[in-house]
Amino acid sequence: MTLILDWPRHFIRKGNSAAKTICAILNLPPPPVKFERYNDILLHSLIKVSSESMRNAVGNTVKNNNSNRNITAAFDGSWQKRGHTSLNGVVSITCLETGKVLDFECLSKYCFKCKNRNNEDHMCEKIS
Repeated sequence: MTLILDWPRHFIRKGNSAAKTICAILNLPPPPVKFERYNDILLHSLIKVSSESMRNAVGNTVKNNNSNRNITAAFDGSWQKRGHTSLNGVVSITCLETGKVLDFECLSKYCFKCKNRNNEDHMCEKIS
């Protein structure tokens, strides 16, 4: 149940207050206080599924293109806010023939892990 509440909470960006409201509406017990412990589980699952999906999309596109790796693709990017104040953005590569996403990258000028604690295993991908 916690992962079911945690996944949409990330997308609406409202935190525990939204999860409490959803639980109250659905007549469920309140959510656990610490959602953060489930973030890594959710992150690793999403990375695994999306990587496999994009790998399959590239493979199928190359196969449908007579094993030719020259694929026509569209590159697009966006920042969370307009102007130069945004800290988060995303870039995607989409196949023009199939419309499938071949790759994407989330960009950030800020890293919570670097800010909050020194993590030896953390490889920061923050952009400068």
